[in-house]
Amino acid sequence: MPTILDQGYPARYESRLTLRNGKKVFVRPILESDGHLLLDLFNDMSPQSIFQRFLRRLGALPEDMIHRFTHINYDTEFALVAVIKGQVKDAIIAVGRYAYDQDDDITDLAVAVHDDWQRLGLGKSLLVKIVAVAKDHGIFRFQSMMDLENDIMQRILSELGYDVKYSSRSGFFQVDIFV
Repeated sequence: MPTILDQGYPARYESRLTLRNGKKVFVRPILESDGHLLLDLFNDMSPQSIFQRFLRRLGALPEDMIHRFTHINYDTEFALVAVIKGQVKDAIIAVGRYAYDQDDDITDLAVAVHDDWQRLGLGKSLLVKIVAVAKDHGIFRFQSMMDLENDIMQRILSELGYDVKYSSRSGFFQVDIFV
């Protein structure tokens, strides 16, 4: 896939990953035009995967959320997408993102992987890459909410050696990550 030329687009964060199953995926910063691909990803994810990402049941991805996820500044908010070539069009199969909230002075960190592409190292790789981008932008601390049953993310954070603090809050974990 050729490099996308767009004003302000940070092409230096493009890369290719080879997953545990040998398949290759293209990782690139998200574009404003990716809204329909994000919607396709959401619509093809299981209710459990959607819940683990949003910590609530969502039957549809609201238009304002799609806009917020795709119209970013590539600095205090950033998203990487894993893309595969499809028969008719490309498909986003995973997203890793961070977003700084100035009001609360926290940076949220999130990863979502299509069900068919889980357990192949994609989520972990995206997490490492999005944290590296954040560090390039001077961000070294994240705070997120996580489902108490998300053992996979807890294991990944432990394997990566990040300094992680968990506290129970409203039936979820508040997770503070220091990198």
